[in-house]
Order: sequence, then C-alpha cells, then structure tokens
Amino acid sequence: MELIVNIIIWIAYVLSLYFSIFLLLIYLDKSRLFKTEESSTIIPHTPLVSILVPAYNEEKTITRTMESIQNIDYPKDKLDVIIINDGSKDKTEQIITDYIKDKPHFRLLSHTNRGKAASMNRALELAKGEFFACLDADSFVHHLTLRKMLSLYYKENDPNLAIITPAMKVDNPQNMLQRVQWLEYIVIILISRISSQMDSLYVAPGPFSLYRTSIIKELKGFDEKNITEDQEIAYRVQKHHYKIKQCFDGYVYTTAPAKIKPFYKQRKRWYLGSILCLNQYKDMVANRKYGDFGLMQMVKNVTGYFIAITGMILVVYLFVLPLRLWIKNMMAINFNLFPYFLHRLHVDTLTFLLMDLKKAYIVCFLFAIGFFFFYQAHKNAQEKIMKYGWIPLVPYFAWYYLLKGVILMISLAEFSRNKKVKW
Repeated sequence: MELIVNIIIWIAYVLSLYFSIFLLLIYLDKSRLFKTEESSTIIPHTPLVSILVPAYNEEKTITRTMESIQNIDYPKDKLDVIIINDGSKDKTEQIITDYIKDKPHFRLLSHTNRGKAASMNRALELAKGEFFACLDADSFVHHLTLRKMLSLYYKENDPNLAIITPAMKVDNPQNMLQRVQWLEYIVIILISRISSQMDSLYVAPGPFSLYRTSIIKELKGFDEKNITEDQEIAYRVQKHHYKIKQCFDGYVYTTAPAKIKPFYKQRKRWYLGSILCLNQYKDMVANRKYGDFGLMQMVKNVTGYFIAITGMILVVYLFVLPLRLWIKNMMAINFNLFPYFLHRLHVDTLTFLLMDLKKAYIVCFLFAIGFFFFYQAHKNAQEKIMKYGWIPLVPYFAWYYLLKGVILMISLAEFSRNKKVKW
C-alpha cells in the first residue's frame, strides 16, 4: 500500500512541477508586457451592442444589475438590452417592468422556466448587436468595461476573435466564505491572463463575456443540455479554431455564495459541468491540431483532476486514517495522554530526522511558486493582499482547497453514476 501511495505521490509531484514551472516561465516571459500593457477606452466607432440578462428569482439583485448596465459609458442608442425573465416565481418580472418603462433601449422577454442557455438562445435570436454580452442577474459591470473590451477587439483586428472575457471579482464580500472566494477570484484573473497569452482560455464567464454575434450564431448558440454553457461555448469556439482573449482590467463584480449550501451547489455544478465538457471534447486532449489549447490546456485540465484526487488520497492516508487510529488508541488507554505524548515525541522526532527531503524540497518549491503567483495576482488586479485582513488567508491556504476537493470527489462520483445536476 505504501509503495502504491508513493508512486501516486511522485506522479502528482512531477505533473504539478511541470505545469507550475510552465506557467511560471510563461509569466516571466510576458512579465514586461504585463507591467507596461495599458487598456484603452478609445474605439474607432460605436457598434450596436446587445446585452442579454437571464434572470430567475433575482429580485434581490436585478435592480442593481440593470443600474450597472444603465451606467455603462456608452451611447444609449447603441445599446440593445434584453432582460429574460426565466419563469421567476418572485417579484423579478415586476421589478424589471417598473425599471425599464422609461428606458427604450431595454426590453423584457418572459417565458416559463427553460434554463439559462435556452433563455440566452431565445434572446440571441432577437439580438440586433454586432456584439453581444451576457450578464448574470447577480453581477454588476464596471462602467468602462464595455469600452475596454471593444477597444481590445479593434486593437487585435482579428476576425477569428470570438470572445473577450472579463476580469471577474467578488462583489463586496461580507463574511469569511465570501472573502476567501475573493482571494480565489483574484488569482484566477492572473491565471486567465496568462492563458489568454497562449490562446488557451477554456471558459467564458457568465458575468459579461463579450461575443461576436455572427460567430456564435454560426456555431448555433449555447448548448441547452449543458449545465455550464459558458464553459461549453468556450470549448466549442476553440474546437472551431476561433480565439478567446481576456480584457485584463475589464472588471465585473459577481455575488459569491455566502453560505456553504449554495457554495456547494454552485461548485458541484461547475465541477460536474467541467467533467462533462472534458468528456464531450476529449478528442482535443493532447491534439496538436488545436495548438497550445490541445497540447497544454486540455492536458492540464485532465491532469488537474488526477492531482486533486491524489491530494484527497493523501489527506485520507496521512491525516484521516492516523486520526482514526489515534482515537482508537486513546480509547484503549482511557485518554491518559501523558505516556502517549512522551512516546509520540520520540517517534515524531525520529520521523522528522529521517524524512524524505526530496519530497520536502518539492513541496516547498511548489508552495513558493504558489505564493509567487498569489502575490503577483494581487498586483495584477490592483488589490492589496490584506484588504480584508489576514484572517481570510488562513482558511484559504489551510482548508479551502480541501473543501473544493471534497466537492470535486462528489462530482466525479455523480458523473460516474450519470446523475444529472440542474441549475
């Protein structure tokens, strides 16, 4: 058993080292660009832009979402805003109706509950814009983001550029769980920026990704059977050799789950959707036909699950099973701890002296790379690490990824049973 665990650990170490060093080298190669790159809000002309907002029971946030659209720095006669009430059972529809009655560039579509992808497809049929953006009804776009994204489209001047993705931050985190997610999103912005340089982005976030309408219509819109339609459309775009770029400071703010239950539901949908997308597009894995996306990103996505599973095995092997044995031993001696601590002091000291230093060096090196990206991510997002104090750093580094690992394992189990997850 120990031999098998050691083999698995070493495979995970090698894979982690390979991809960590690869990302580090890409970052170092592009670091000068990252430091000097400036976004622009200047655009040669103002094309008509449609903004699609699917909403289901969003009475608490929909007004603020619509206000963020209304406040976009862009001519109102060049905005075509379509709010889709997807069979809401609360006051969402009435709130939308009241808000848009004096705003001719807003319109409302209502239908029975069909799901997000179906709602966006219906709106897409009616969209008039050369470009269109999707905005989740619990998210809020910065007033300059649309101009920055359009400026990037024109700067690239590439007819194959299909999607511009935003830099997504957690909006006004209040409790510990939201603040930990805030840290996570900050890191994701930098990793996405690096992936963008390799044309390897594999998700177009629901909060305000900007699409070239003609390309998405050519690809037949969003997949209504997929629970992560924003990821599936990105895979499909890559498969058809179109491009996705990130607008590194095109900020959009999303409402993160504040409690464990909705967090669990959200992440399980994300992970299961990711697994389904990888399975659906498995022919792209390690396929040089798709460039860096196939050879690096797809391989990285697949091996990421192996590394996560390995991490969970290690937790069970190194912590859960020893804890179970410890409790059993304590019960055997009626929790008389003094002799036990003397014995453990001798054993732990000897174990430390005989520790496999090669593994220790690798772990320290991986941690150093991780902290380097963590630090650079905050500089990239123009945020301070201690913005919300030092306390959120403890769960972020101590148990947050363990929590996500548990949800991932549950998602894998449900995928193996062909269990469906709904929005």
